Amino acid sequence: MKKHLLTALLFCGLFIQTNVLLAESKTSNIIKEYSIPLELAILAANTASNACLNMGFNTTVTVLDQRGQMKVQLVREGAFPHTVQTSFRKALTAASRRVPTSYLEQHTSTEPSLGALFHEIGMTTLSGGLPIKYGDEVIGAIGIAGAPGEDEAGNPYDDMCSEAGIERIKSSLNLNKS
Repeated sequence: MKKHLLTALLFCGLFIQTNVLLAESKTSNIIKEYSIPLELAILAANTASNACLNMGFNTTVTVLDQRGQMKVQLVREGAFPHTVQTSFRKALTAASRRVPTSYLEQHTSTEPSLGALFHEIGMTTLSGGLPIKYGDEVIGAIGIAGAPGEDEAGNPYDDMCSEAGIERIKSSLNLNKS
């Protein structure tokens, strides 16, 4: 366990150090970041929540900015209490790692201690968390909890709802730019 913890911590440290160096090399003293506007965060969360409701799921949806700060959280009537924290963790993981949580779920499945490590630091490897991008820049993330399982093709319901929320705001963000 110590070996895996050390490896994971070194990986996280290298990731942070690389991002700091990249940010410093782009500008002299000023860092420019983009963030999801509140109105779009609300629209994405509402769309995602309704997509899950249409599938028969009472969920909690959380949208965070690129730094992991809460923009909006919607708790549907009938959602289980644990979905509040789980949706937050999914969004936080997607915002900080800048990849879908299902990607992490796939890549950590062979090493269960990594999932425990993610949990220990307030993140998760459960599907349902997606980064929200403006071009190549992560400007926020959405996390959904409470839609367990997958469709016949193996697509997690949580991911499907998150994708619906992002798709709804895509044109407003001009996400198709390169």
